[in-house]
Amino acid sequence: MRKIFTLLALAFGFLLMGASCIQSSGTSGTMGVFRSNDKGDSWLPAMAVPTAQGVKSISGVNVFRLHTDPSDPNAIYLASRGQGLVYTYNYGASWQVVDVLGGRFIYGLAVDPTDKCTVYVSDGANIYKTIDCNRTWKLVYTEQRPNQRFVSLAIDFGNPKIIYGGITGGDVLVSSDAGLSWRVTKRFGTDMQLLVSDPSTPKRLYAAMQRNGLYRSDDGGENWVDLNAGLDKFNDSKTFYRLVLNPGQKDSLFWISKYGILRSDNAGQDWNELKLITPPGSVNIYSFAINPDNQKELYYTGTVLGEKNVHVRSTFYKSVDGGNNWVTKRLPTDTIPAYLLINPQNSSQLMLGFMTLAQ
Repeated sequence: MRKIFTLLALAFGFLLMGASCIQSSGTSGTMGVFRSNDKGDSWLPAMAVPTAQGVKSISGVNVFRLHTDPSDPNAIYLASRGQGLVYTYNYGASWQVVDVLGGRFIYGLAVDPTDKCTVYVSDGANIYKTIDCNRTWKLVYTEQRPNQRFVSLAIDFGNPKIIYGGITGGDVLVSSDAGLSWRVTKRFGTDMQLLVSDPSTPKRLYAAMQRNGLYRSDDGGENWVDLNAGLDKFNDSKTFYRLVLNPGQKDSLFWISKYGILRSDNAGQDWNELKLITPPGSVNIYSFAINPDNQKELYYTGTVLGEKNVHVRSTFYKSVDGGNNWVTKRLPTDTIPAYLLINPQNSSQLMLGFMTLAQ
């Protein structure tokens, strides 16, 4: 069932916590985003939201994912856990709020790699589209099944009119006309968490399941290759946390799971583990990044959770020799590190979003 209507967007300061910009790090309960200009040695809050009423803050925004704009590394979208969509065009120096999506859990987002003003967003039940840099939005798809939601969106890098949508129950939907119409190409029948389109290989798509591993399509979602044979020798490696495509090497990707971090350099056919300072299965790894200009420079965070997902502690890990040796750094807040980015134009700059999972 498809509905289209026009929505108005962009009002500042909606659903933001705090009356002014955060002035110091280490604040108890602070979420939002922090930025490092020295490869993680120190962190500063990057949370200012200029409004007509003064500068507000996203320090209370619970981060789900950080999405990058393929054509502009300074443009980043913060998908929140129930507090809407926030974005920056200056790598976190200031943020803006999409008012009409306020109060919603933003599950999926994809930016057109050829047109930064065209963005697709999912709040679970619906897919919205803007073609004017978040000023106005229209609804392009509604999922009618109440127990299903669009958990991920992706755009094909060979043809930006091809949009992919992943549903929690395992369905893969494809639109070949920029969201006007949709069809199902695959029903996995298991809980899907993420769809990723490969920037270096048009029509290549990865589908990550919550507890059943990873699959790859090389023909735009029509046919799929099971990549789990290589994961079987690693205990609990099919429990998904993150999937990161290596920006510095074609066919290279990282699978982050309950086991730890695995690397493949042949599009998921074979896997090797990164030797971490934390033993396999000892921490939850929600954040990972590799320097696209230096493959030996790696970062991850390890988190220990207590009962009901109460945060116990988290640590930042950094290696400059491909994982042979690691150094640890303190994090700027006591909430959970959720998503890590490296600025491809300046690898000294890192951005880290924080969340809470406590029930």
